[in-house]
Amino acid sequence: MPKIPTFESKSTITSQGPSVTSNLQIPLSQTVGAALQPVSDFVKQEYIKERKLEENNKVDKIIADSYKDNESGPNGFLTLSSETGKNGNPSDASSIYDQGVDKLYNFMSSSQGQNLSRFGKQIFKSKFYASASQLKSNALLESRKTQFKESSDIDSDYISQKTIALSALPGGSGLDQLYIEIDERLDSNPYYNDQPQLKKEVKLRYQQFSAASIANKMLLNEPALLKKQLQDGKYNVLESKDIIDLSQKADVAIKDQKFQTLTNTISLVGVGDIAPSALKDITKQTINGNFAGDENLQNIYNSLSNTEKREFRSFAAKKAREKRNELLFEIQAQDAVQKLDDNTLYNDVMEEVKPDSGISQTKLNEIFSQNSIPLEQFTDLNTKIQDNNTNKIVAMSDADLNRNIVGLIATDKINRVTDKFTLPGETEPSSIVERFNKGTDVEDIRFYSNIIKEQSTNPKLFEKQFSPFYSFLEQTRNLIASDSVRLIDTVTYNKSLNVFKRDMYDRYQEGIAKGLKPIELIDPTNKNYIAKDYLSYTVDKNEVFKSMMENVKKESNVPKKLPGESFKDYKKRTNQ
Repeated sequence: MPKIPTFESKSTITSQGPSVTSNLQIPLSQTVGAALQPVSDFVKQEYIKERKLEENNKVDKIIADSYKDNESGPNGFLTLSSETGKNGNPSDASSIYDQGVDKLYNFMSSSQGQNLSRFGKQIFKSKFYASASQLKSNALLESRKTQFKESSDIDSDYISQKTIALSALPGGSGLDQLYIEIDERLDSNPYYNDQPQLKKEVKLRYQQFSAASIANKMLLNEPALLKKQLQDGKYNVLESKDIIDLSQKADVAIKDQKFQTLTNTISLVGVGDIAPSALKDITKQTINGNFAGDENLQNIYNSLSNTEKREFRSFAAKKAREKRNELLFEIQAQDAVQKLDDNTLYNDVMEEVKPDSGISQTKLNEIFSQNSIPLEQFTDLNTKIQDNNTNKIVAMSDADLNRNIVGLIATDKINRVTDKFTLPGETEPSSIVERFNKGTDVEDIRFYSNIIKEQSTNPKLFEKQFSPFYSFLEQTRNLIASDSVRLIDTVTYNKSLNVFKRDMYDRYQEGIAKGLKPIELIDPTNKNYIAKDYLSYTVDKNEVFKSMMENVKKESNVPKKLPGESFKDYKKRTNQ
C-alpha cells in the first residue's frame, strides 16, 4: 500500500480571516483607478521598449542584408562601394553611388520593409542612409586614389613619349625642354595641390628618368660630349653613383669609338672596290698603326695610351678574323645556293633524257645558254646516246665503278654530276656525265642527279641519312654478287648490284619519309629492314652459266686476223 505523506502545520488558530499582505496603501482621498495609474504607465513603457527593440531588430536585419547583392535586385553596399572606389572620376563616382543607393533603398523597402511599422520605416530609412553615407566617404577616398593612379599612369606615359622624342635631338639639347614638360604636367594635376612634398619627389623621379634616358642615348652616339656634360654638371639630378657609372661607360665608349674608326677599312673589305684578297695587308698595316697617310686616323691612333694601343691591336686582329669568317660564310652561302640551283636544273634535264634518243639539243642550248661547262657535257652525252642507238650499242653500267662514285658522294667529294674527279687507277679526271659509256648509263646518271639534288637541299641532313645507306651497300654487296661472279659473268654481276642498289635506295627513302630512323632500315634484326628479300636479288647460278656459255660462243665467232694485217686494220675491218 502506498504511504500517504503527512505534514505538520506551524500556523496557529486565529479569529482573523485569510488575507494577502501588501505594501500598497491607498489614501482614503484617492480612487482605485487613480491609485493604479503608475502601474499602467510602467507597463506601457515596457511595452514600448519591447516594440522598439523588435522594430530595431527587424531594421538591423534589413540593413545587414543591404550589404549583400541581390539575385533579382540591385547591388548591395559592398559592391556599390567597391565599384565607386574603382572609378577614377570622383564626381561621376559620387553620382553613380547615390543613384545605386536610392535604387537599393527602394528595393529593400518594398521587399523586406513592408512589415515594418511607421516608426520602424523611419528607423530603417535613417540607419540605411547613415550606413550609405559612411561607406560613400571611404569609397570616394578610394576613387580619388584611383584617379591619382590613372593620372600618374598618364603622366608617366606622356613623359616617356616626350623623352623618346626629345632624346633624338643632338647634343642632349632636349633635356631642358623635358624639364619644362615635366613641370607643366605635374602642375596640371590637382591631386598635388595639397601635397607639395609628394609633387617634389615625383618631379625628381621624372627628371632622373629623363636625364638617364638622354645620357644613355648620348653614350651610344656622342660619348665624348656626354663626358664633358657630366663634368659640367648637366646631369646632377642623378645619383652620384649613376653619374660615376655613366662617366666610366663614356670612357669605354670613347675608346671603342676610336677603335671602330681606326678599323673601318677592315669592315669595308669585300665591299665596293676593296677586294677580299686585300684583307691580310690591310689588317697588318692597321695593327702596326699605319693608315696610308690619313692624318685624321693617325692623330686618333696617336691619342691612344700605350695600354690602349695594346688593346687596339687585339681588337683589330679579332675584327679581321670576324671579317674573314664573314667572307667565307658569304662565299659558302652563295656556293650552296648555286649548287642547289645547278643540281635542280641537272635533275630536271635528266628526267627528260631518254636512254635511246637523249634530249632535244635545242632545249639544251636554251637551258645552258649561260653556262658552257654543263652545255658541253650534256651535249656530248646527247651525242653518245644517239650514236649508241644508231650503232645498236648498249651502255654498260659498272657496279664497282658506281660503288666508288657513291662513296665519293657520301663523303661530300662530288657535289654536281658535272664535277670532275678521278677514281683508283685513273690519271685524267672526268665527271659522272662524261663517264657515260665508260661505266655509267642513263639510269646511273639519273640516279646520281637525284641524290645529289637532295645533298644540295640540306647537306647536313643528307650526310646524316646517306652515309648509313652507303655503309649498308658495302655490307650487303657480297651477299648479292661475289667477286667470283664478276670474273665469270660481268654482265650479271653489274646488273644484280645496280638493281639492288636502286631498289634499296627507293625503300630507304620511303622509310625516311615515314619518320623511321636510318638504323631501323639497315638493321637486319629490325622489322623495318629494307633488304628482307635480298635472296631474290642474288645471282642465279643458272643465269651465270648461261651467260658464260653465250660469251664463249661469241668469242668462237670472232673473225681471225689476216696474215700481215696490223692490229689497227684488224679492228677497223672487224669493228672490234
